[in-house]
Amino acid sequence: MNMNIYGYESAESELIGLQEITLQVSIDELNELIEFMKNTLLLMREHENFGSEHFKDFAVNKSLGMPDIIISK
Repeated sequence: MNMNIYGYESAESELIGLQEITLQVSIDELNELIEFMKNTLLLMREHENFGSEHFKDFAVNKSLGMPDIIISK
């Protein structure tokens, strides 16, 4: 297993590999994130040529400053 984590320092920066991430979330936000991951898992299993899913597209409680979490194969 070789999971890679990538991110941006700011909106203007280049994509970089990360060694660690910290998610500071409420219980409700964590529940929604878990549901997003479960949904994405189902999509990955169903579609051989799965591309990516964005948490911002899935989240019910969207906020303008919310960072996006993208899951890709």
